[in-house]
Amino acid sequence: MERVLITLLVACAGGIVGMKLKIPAGAMIGAMIAVAAYHIWCGKGEIPANFKIAAQIIVGGMLGLNFSMDTLYGLKEMALPAIVMLMGLMVLSVVLGIVVAKTTGMDLITALFSSAPGGITEMTLASEAYGADTPKVAILHLMRLISVITILPIVIKSVLKWMIS
Repeated sequence: MERVLITLLVACAGGIVGMKLKIPAGAMIGAMIAVAAYHIWCGKGEIPANFKIAAQIIVGGMLGLNFSMDTLYGLKEMALPAIVMLMGLMVLSVVLGIVVAKTTGMDLITALFSSAPGGITEMTLASEAYGADTPKVAILHLMRLISVITILPIVIKSVLKWMIS
């Protein structure tokens, strides 16, 4: 039990540092880096399996709070764009996952979850249930998130400038 408590304290400290540094998904990324470092150097990190189930329940509850009656009322006008986006993203992410697996030697399930659209927390938790290499999934999603936050606004600005002129 002592190892679990220390691991949770390390996670909390890392999460606080991640938030203070304003890292994207800082609480989770900071906790992940801190616990990884602790576990690598001390070999004593431990979190029981039932904590992972609790984390999934909490994330599910948090996602559920994003919905409102306005969300339901807006579904009709969002149906076609949602279908087009979902189908396009699914096809592209599956193709990208297969290409990554074939060209890099990464196992297919890890490549598919790593290339799937979604949040770091949600995709990492989902990937674990399917036996993917969750640290790789988390790191690749972090790299994607940082790239999207830093590069996409520049791309959008350029596209808008090109489309308007």
